[in-house]
Amino acid sequence: MWILADIVGSARGADVILLAVGFPLLAYLLARWGMRRGISPSDWDYDVSLRSIGLALVGVVAFYVVVGAFTVGYTRFVGTPQSTAASTALAESVDGTLWIVAVLFLANGIVVPITEELAWRGVIQTALMDSYGTYVGGILTAVAFVGKHLVVDGGASVLRLVSLVALGFILCALRARYGTASSTVAHLVANSIATASVAFIAL
Repeated sequence: MWILADIVGSARGADVILLAVGFPLLAYLLARWGMRRGISPSDWDYDVSLRSIGLALVGVVAFYVVVGAFTVGYTRFVGTPQSTAASTALAESVDGTLWIVAVLFLANGIVVPITEELAWRGVIQTALMDSYGTYVGGILTAVAFVGKHLVVDGGASVLRLVSLVALGFILCALRARYGTASSTVAHLVANSIATASVAFIAL
């Protein structure tokens, strides 16, 4: 991280480059691990259809309705959610540098959701559903997905936690019912919207 930061002249720039490279590598390793244990690409359930894509978009709307309703309630009774400040801080750390904004959008808006869905819903949820059934496997995957983000993020604000839980369960439900293609599209759209809002503030 620090070596790359010296090369590109920015810690945030190094961070987003590593994000763009690291997530595909981790997804590849997890996919290879899954294949060695009998979870082949056909088991990942990438069924692309108008129905699966349309319901992915419904899932995104449901996600933003839940997060929006919680944000309104939280702001009314408690105050401004802490994650709003965190988004602003992230945007400020980009410092208006166009290449960092572009790589951030590419990494967090596109690469991360595609590779996370392959790893979490394609491999892990498939394995857990095969072992414990659709409902328990989906719930375990959603909980693990939220837990991973809490560990990597070093904790989370209440709003961030609510958004992670909502997204995790919606993505797992989409995967269980309509396949990994559906959860991937939903994750892509949700992350792209969130990343675009940070990019807008940054520029």
